[in-house]
Amino acid sequence: MTKTQWQLALAACGMSLVAAAQADTMIYGRIHADIESTVSGARGARATTRVQNNASRVGFKGTEDLGDGLSAIWQVESGVAIDDGSSGGSNQWAGRESFVGLSSKTLGTVKLGSFLVPLDDLHGIAGNMFQYVSGISNDAALWLNGGNLATGGFDIRGANSISYQTPEINGFTSRIQHSLTSGAGGAESTSHGGATVTSGDIVYKSGPLSVAYGIQANRSMSRTSSGFYDNALANMLVAGYSFGDLYLAGLIEHDTMENINRSGDRRNRNYASLTASYTLGRNVFTVLGGKAGSWTGDAGVGNSGATMGTVAYNHVLSKTTQVYVLYTALRNDSNGTYVLGGSPALTPQARNQHSLALGMWKNF
Repeated sequence: MTKTQWQLALAACGMSLVAAAQADTMIYGRIHADIESTVSGARGARATTRVQNNASRVGFKGTEDLGDGLSAIWQVESGVAIDDGSSGGSNQWAGRESFVGLSSKTLGTVKLGSFLVPLDDLHGIAGNMFQYVSGISNDAALWLNGGNLATGGFDIRGANSISYQTPEINGFTSRIQHSLTSGAGGAESTSHGGATVTSGDIVYKSGPLSVAYGIQANRSMSRTSSGFYDNALANMLVAGYSFGDLYLAGLIEHDTMENINRSGDRRNRNYASLTASYTLGRNVFTVLGGKAGSWTGDAGVGNSGATMGTVAYNHVLSKTTQVYVLYTALRNDSNGTYVLGGSPALTPQARNQHSLALGMWKNF
């Protein structure tokens, strides 16, 4: 590189740093992986050992003060498969929480982009935070019927979304999001038959108490689900309370799916879980258990529920780094289709699944 080229490069770098400082731009992320020994196949199958990436990501975000308490906000977040370097899904550019918007201290925040629905916000009150709401112990295997719209899941990252969140008022906040559910461009208006997802929550936090209610409607999903269902509705109530170093939390959920297999019939399901976590210095001990009931109604499926439980120990190395060991198990009823660390499928799964995992995460 010539002297002139070096000078131009340094000048460009300097201008970039000035612009970043003015817009308050930062790079952030999380590197999270574990080694797992899992039995999740057919009866008699041997354990599978693997190093597993758990939603590692890198992102760029920023704010710009526009005056009078108003700020421009933006974020582009991408998944990073540190286990094998693979791409696809969220492991691509802007594959995770990505948006642009405006935020006011008095009026709230509006965002446009692709990001998780408000119901997912409730995971921070009653979820598997010991593995950062990811990995083999992810209770989203049962919670909200998973994250696949095609099989009736609710816990999705809504593409083509608009979201509004209120400012905090006396401990209360609320968020509503409307998603056109498709991939790139305007395909949602044609190839997906007008499918939409509308989700909202209201959260109250005061001192040691957290309480929240969430609701979500998946609409016109017949084409998206290949005729499996048309509309679906989820209602969830969560609560948590800190008794000093002891934290207790729980949730109850009710899901409904309509026009199953174009029959006009519906099915319903309940889910509930309890979490207890005790912190002793840098050591955190957690137990989580959840039970999904069978699908009932005219299109119900007998013995289609499942039970899941996890015991975890986390050691806090710093404010941004933890290591952990956990044991998690899932037992399907005879017609249950749930999978450890994943979403419900349309084919029967192994009745007894369990895993031992040793992992680490680093936030930056």
